[in-house]
Amino acid sequence: MTDYSIKRFNKYSDAELIAKLQDFAKRTGKSFVSGPAFYEDTGISEGTIINHFVTWQAFCEKAGLSPRYQREANRADLFENLALVWERLGRQPRAKEMKQPLSRISISRYSREFQISWYQICLEFLAFKSGASVSEIERESHVDKKSPNTLQPPRSTPRNVSLSLRYAVLKRDNFRCVKCGRSPALNPGLVLHVDHSKSWANHGETVLENLKALCSDCNFGKSNKHDD
Repeated sequence: MTDYSIKRFNKYSDAELIAKLQDFAKRTGKSFVSGPAFYEDTGISEGTIINHFVTWQAFCEKAGLSPRYQREANRADLFENLALVWERLGRQPRAKEMKQPLSRISISRYSREFQISWYQICLEFLAFKSGASVSEIERESHVDKKSPNTLQPPRSTPRNVSLSLRYAVLKRDNFRCVKCGRSPALNPGLVLHVDHSKSWANHGETVLENLKALCSDCNFGKSNKHDD
């Protein structure tokens, strides 16, 4: 039986708590550890962990371990987790990659919450981060498969910006307009576009170095004749 009268009121340092979690994982032979099992085994309260590390996820990460799947999460949590996975991979994640240890939230949780395809969930995520509508992002990301204009010089990239490249540009520019510095997070209703610095009409390519985040106000009226 756990001796709560002694352990519950002990004051632990961060290092001591981390060592106890690592010892618990070693003794139980588990790489994915749950809070309730740890609290029951050690007599350390959930409040103690929250006071030291804020979340169970952060506590596990400090100990070099993985928490069990997070079953309760709102849309903001789901988007935050998707952003972390996207950044770790350096590209748009595939649905089958949304699993531990890469993702703390399973793909089934996303499917239950959104009830749409994974591609549509990624569109919703980019809309949330940029303030643009899903239909606008989908339209701008769609690759035009029409026959190429033989009168134009050959291009190495399509005009349209893929979802992965769009996120890379927004992330690099800190989800802010590079001209005015405003962001959708602090300015509700603001819409961020991903725009060519050297326009496509002037033979600019669709690559990270030639793209930038611009709000709709700064981008309004911008002409292909004026690259910047």
